[in-house]
Amino acid sequence: SGPKFIARPQDNATATKKSAPNITTAADEVEAELVAKNRIEIRALLQEISELAHSDCTEEKFYEGILTRLITAVAAVGGAVWVRESMDEPIGLKYQINLKQSILASDKTAQSRHSLLLTGAMNEAEPTLYGPHTGDHDPSAAGNPTDHILMVSPIRVNQEVLGLVEVFQRANVGPGTQAGNLRFVAQVAELAAKFIAYSRLRSFAHQQSMWQQLEHFIRAVHQGLDTKQTVYTIANEGRRLVDSDRLSVAMGTGRNCKIEAVSGLDSIERRADQVKKLGELAATVIRTGRPLWYDGDDTDLPPQIEKRLHEYVDKSHSKMLAIIPLKQVQRRSGEDTKNEHRERATGKPVGAVIIEQLKDSRISPALRQRAEVLAAHSETALSNALDHNSIFLMPLWRLLGGITSQFRGGKLFRTTLLLGCLTGLAFFLAVFPYPFGLGAKGSLIPETQTEVFAQVDGVLQEVYVTDNSETFVRTGQPLARMTNNDLMVEIENLQGQIEEAKQKLHTNQILQSKKLDPVDRQMIAGEIRSLNQTIISINNELQLKIQEAQLLHITSPTDGQVVNWQVRQNLLRRPVLRGQNLMTIVDPNTRWQIELEMPERRLAHLIRAMKELDEPLKVTFGLVSHPGSEYEGRILRVDRQLDVHSDNGNTALVRVGFDNRDVDLELLRAGTRVTAKVDCGTRSIGYVMFHELIETIQSSVLFWL
Repeated sequence: SGPKFIARPQDNATATKKSAPNITTAADEVEAELVAKNRIEIRALLQEISELAHSDCTEEKFYEGILTRLITAVAAVGGAVWVRESMDEPIGLKYQINLKQSILASDKTAQSRHSLLLTGAMNEAEPTLYGPHTGDHDPSAAGNPTDHILMVSPIRVNQEVLGLVEVFQRANVGPGTQAGNLRFVAQVAELAAKFIAYSRLRSFAHQQSMWQQLEHFIRAVHQGLDTKQTVYTIANEGRRLVDSDRLSVAMGTGRNCKIEAVSGLDSIERRADQVKKLGELAATVIRTGRPLWYDGDDTDLPPQIEKRLHEYVDKSHSKMLAIIPLKQVQRRSGEDTKNEHRERATGKPVGAVIIEQLKDSRISPALRQRAEVLAAHSETALSNALDHNSIFLMPLWRLLGGITSQFRGGKLFRTTLLLGCLTGLAFFLAVFPYPFGLGAKGSLIPETQTEVFAQVDGVLQEVYVTDNSETFVRTGQPLARMTNNDLMVEIENLQGQIEEAKQKLHTNQILQSKKLDPVDRQMIAGEIRSLNQTIISINNELQLKIQEAQLLHITSPTDGQVVNWQVRQNLLRRPVLRGQNLMTIVDPNTRWQIELEMPERRLAHLIRAMKELDEPLKVTFGLVSHPGSEYEGRILRVDRQLDVHSDNGNTALVRVGFDNRDVDLELLRAGTRVTAKVDCGTRSIGYVMFHELIETIQSSVLFWL
């Protein structure tokens, strides 16, 4: 159906003039030219409105945009957009231009007639044009009480009229222009319908996303009964639900409140000033029992909250802050929903949810709604977790419950079979014997060896030993020569002092032979005695220095072979200190032994085995230089002193003798590393495998119990 026109009665002359089809007035020609001229502009405006309808702008921006363009295009006085949310609700004003300047702003009768007119237009469900003062003959009936032409077009969404677009047109506009403007208003209403449909689709999608987020949050927060896990879930999943920049969870009753979780953080530095300030603010809000919503306005806040709030905001720079106290939910059997909410409202405080926005200070209704849903489910989840963990010996009951559940239903046979296997395995480990050995590491050492040390400081000037480590030396054979310039200088100085003292002594002796008075003779005699004593003392010191200089010549203390590698390269022309090891001389016919480093924790097993067996313990060892071959030996003695010989900590040295003929002579070298295992009899296979674990538990756990 086309546009419907409703006009007020006119005089006969005017009616006759309009009814004549072949008469064209000058005003109609002007209006036709204006319509043709504005057609392009109207198409452009429709394109702009269409783009606006498909955008993500708000309802207020959209209605402002279409009314502004519509009124400008048709040169109208004003207009309004009326929309209802559902079919059961009345229409409401969404946006208007110059509506308050008309008679509708002050005349209640006119408002009533206008409301009835809009209701009729909703029922007509088609674009309609109402002339000025239509229906004035009946003040209680629907009509147009204004001096303007009302162009009303319904907004139809899915065959349902959800609103109206109303335009106040000037009364002096011709019929052709009125018809064109009404069609334009109808097209704008169609675009408004598309916008409402798109907005509802976006709203439905947003609600679907919100329900999905809420479902995910509920499933996550009620998944476990561990308090720490629940708190972290509220902080991280709750931030996504309310779409905030940061969400924190505080735990406490209001006196001592601590921040337990912050979204996006695995751990919290509780000593940080910002965390302390937030905890103090949360504690203050929890004591009041009422939520705190702060968007920059603190006029209605109590002084104690205002002080704590500003102290924290100065540190965190938050634009919006909400603190919602959480209370213990106490459920009792047989209570209805109202009683449950009353118990929750009067329950003791357990903490608070803290929502923060760092850039936006607005508090939208959607944020408040989501925060309330978050707080309600957080209260339930935290109450369940706290109640669950407050049960005495809960870890034990949980363990027993898990064990007993394995004996129910179809799990009985499987559990019985598993226990039988474990019992058989335990019996096997406890009864079956197995050789018990103690592992240790050590090295080969010769039974007879002599170390050559530097007896004085000096520089090795000459080395008479070759670098092939096969040099055989005899007792007293020179090995090296050292030099010490400081020592030579000291010897020369002492010799000079002796000569000087002797000259003074000779002079005094000559003076003593002359005739002198008794006093001078006595003085010269005393000086002669002093010089003799000085000469003896300096001479003794000189002899010591000469003996020390003789030590610069290093000789072999015994017959044997120098086993050091590249002696000349390592020692020649290098300074050495008194006591430094220079060479090692080994008797070529000496016997070789093994020196093991037995860790302190294994000594008890070694001593016990030595007492149980009458013969020396057998040792199986292998040389690192010859892997794959095993040799046998016997323990000769165990050092009674513990010392740190390597990275193994406190160890006791164990000497092991073996038949040197079993090993290639070329492999018998000092310092060759050895891996050995001391045979300590037999023990159960379980003890052999887990004795170190058992000892660790005994020393670290059972000892303190």
